[in-house]
Amino acid sequence: MAPPSATGQVSMRAARTLMRLLQGMGLWPIGKPHSRDDSQHPRRRRSLAHYYGYLLHLPLTFTYNTLMWIEALTRWERADDILYISITELGMMALAVNFWRVEHAAWHFMHEISYGSSYALRNEEERECWRQQQWLFERIAICYIGGGVGVLLTAFGATLLVNGYNLPYDYWLPFEWHNAHNYWYAYGYELVAMSLTCISNVTMDMMLCYYLFHVALLYKLIGIRLMALQHLREPFAVAQLIAIIELHKKVKRLTSQCESLVSFPIMVQILLSALILCLSAYRLQNMQISENPGQFLAMLQFASVLTLQIFLPCYFANEITINSDALTTCIYSSNWEEFSPATRKQMNLFMELLKQPARIKAGNFFIVGLPIFTKTMNNAYSLLALLLNMSE
Repeated sequence: MAPPSATGQVSMRAARTLMRLLQGMGLWPIGKPHSRDDSQHPRRRRSLAHYYGYLLHLPLTFTYNTLMWIEALTRWERADDILYISITELGMMALAVNFWRVEHAAWHFMHEISYGSSYALRNEEERECWRQQQWLFERIAICYIGGGVGVLLTAFGATLLVNGYNLPYDYWLPFEWHNAHNYWYAYGYELVAMSLTCISNVTMDMMLCYYLFHVALLYKLIGIRLMALQHLREPFAVAQLIAIIELHKKVKRLTSQCESLVSFPIMVQILLSALILCLSAYRLQNMQISENPGQFLAMLQFASVLTLQIFLPCYFANEITINSDALTTCIYSSNWEEFSPATRKQMNLFMELLKQPARIKAGNFFIVGLPIFTKTMNNAYSLLALLLNMSE
């Protein structure tokens, strides 16, 4: 593998950490997918790496969610206490299956933006902008993943403070666990299964956001280079403009690849999130804070993290649209009128190409952006109002 480019050295710290976490949870390829290099990856090791994710998630994530749905359907009178987390788990399983389905395309996407010489940073201004944006993304990722882990710690910790044998989230078991002997088996299995699903979920969410974030940052990089044309003489400016047009073509292709990676999971998240938020708010309204303040706090944390789960991909997808739409202004601000008629004509043609900003669509149904976040929150509120009226 070639040495990393400047872009890879500066920009990939957050992404590499996310990929290592996903590898540990069996949701990211260990080595190049479908590699036939037996000297580096012996057949037994490659086979184990391929099936590792299935062996990890089948007895935990998938079995645990199945048991939760059995509990919800067999104890319908308590379904409102279970359904919100069962639907969340269902969305997580859909994300996991999608990550396995597109692992080859995702690996090549990340490999290209990491090692592609076309995306190398050229000067200190570009590197400084890149560092600042990557630093901001790292802080967002830490806060979001930390929030998800915080929900887990609060829910399981609060359960131990309540008298009696209780579980943070009810699920069906084929044996009686309301006793000192069997309770810890039920609690331990749920702790392991829920920890795996929670950390997997938030890490996959941030990986999806990183795809969008990196593409938006590349459009920002193009804008910086267009603005820098005003400081160049015409022969150098023309050569730089041609290089920028070639880079823009590659970033447009990356945008399409990014859309194919995030389209299905974001559509699932947005479609399910309104219902999950509605059920979470309904449960919060029916909870008595004095009876179990720990569980109430865990529910508040869960609703906050879920809101971020909807907001973050919408925000980063919106940044792609904003940064690509700003390229026309960047060209106009590059003192294009001082160039020769032939160069101005070329810049005019490029401006025509940029009239349609890049947009990310979810399943070809809707454009992902801040408007869809607002609509999702409105839908959740409408569903909650309907549910409250029906319960009265």
